[in-house]
Amino acid sequence: MAVNKILFKDLPFSPDPNQVFYIENGYNEAVNDFICNYYGELQSMFSRIGMEFVYLPYLLKESGIEAKVRYYAPYLSPKQLVQKVQSNAFVPYISDAGVKAALKPSLLFEGREEDNHGDVRFLALDIENLINSNDDIIDLLEQLVLSAREEFYKKEIEWCDVCNGIEEDMAYGMPESCPSAAPIYDNFPDRNQSRDKSNRLLKRLGKSVNFGFDESEEEEAPQKTQEALEEEKRSLKATADILRDLRTTVQRLRLEGVSLMAIHEFIDKQEPLSRMIITPDYRIFLPDYNNMEIEMGALPKAIYFLFLRYPKGIIYKHMPDYYNELLGIYKQLRPNTDEARLNLTVTKVVNPLGNALNENLARIRKAFVEKFDEHLANNYIILGERGAAYSISLDRDLITWEE
Repeated sequence: MAVNKILFKDLPFSPDPNQVFYIENGYNEAVNDFICNYYGELQSMFSRIGMEFVYLPYLLKESGIEAKVRYYAPYLSPKQLVQKVQSNAFVPYISDAGVKAALKPSLLFEGREEDNHGDVRFLALDIENLINSNDDIIDLLEQLVLSAREEFYKKEIEWCDVCNGIEEDMAYGMPESCPSAAPIYDNFPDRNQSRDKSNRLLKRLGKSVNFGFDESEEEEAPQKTQEALEEEKRSLKATADILRDLRTTVQRLRLEGVSLMAIHEFIDKQEPLSRMIITPDYRIFLPDYNNMEIEMGALPKAIYFLFLRYPKGIIYKHMPDYYNELLGIYKQLRPNTDEARLNLTVTKVVNPLGNALNENLARIRKAFVEKFDEHLANNYIILGERGAAYSISLDRDLITWEE
């Protein structure tokens, strides 16, 4: 049974070393029928040896995947969501044209970077002839994959002293212990990539929120009262809680890895931005994202409407200049609220030395990023850098204020 190495260029996802993919160039009916008929058994077999079997035509049918797809691509219609992703989705990324043309139905595994040029190397196990044999195919596949992986690991460590002086994991989470010292399936790399991505995402989420005042204001900052300090502390905690809740949502809904690649096989590469409609009762709808409604409290919504009025943005320390305008918007959203209470709330928001504005910017971000991925949401939320103007980048021609 042939085991080849295939290089892929510009593969649009980072393969998990524990994943195994079915790939073909064209459509082999016999092999696909076998996979469909024994899909559960194949999943169980690969799970037993520490691997995850990915069959692209079934990927979008997995439990919970529709919500994830909708999160990443909110513009997809229900009809588009049921489209299949074919097992030849990997083929365009094969580096060598000759290898691409000669590709047989195969299992791909052990994906890892070959060098610094973005090439990813996979082992490819040709299974076309195996399917036509009379052997116990699933058990045979298990032995073949284990044998190929073990041989692969041995070659990876030929250049170093085996089991002697290995001070750190090899590429992609290679275990510190020698692969020959234990069954190969005890030494598979762990799964820390998604946690690393979510941590990087949290940093990006926090980057757009100014957790303090500008450095230029530090010398002029008056001494705060104990009451003011306690209130700011509560506000900072509230902001952190908002971002923590948002991180949890994103971890649950965001597509990663091969799932994201699969979605790109059938979505428009020029991802459309939705129009925004604001109704007479101040509800926010995105009609081109399946008429999605963006919901938020009255105060963050008032701040959002204020920033929509200023395409060039508002500098953080200039917020006191917008006190009357923000108060007027907030009164429209809270018409039955005591005016003294409204005044106090808006005063806190426009105070550049407090954290109330940051807290509400975080709430605005949460309202959008809970509904769809940040690569689209960043066009709708309020973003800015310290000392510069905060703004909403969405083209105002896409916004309609209904009367």
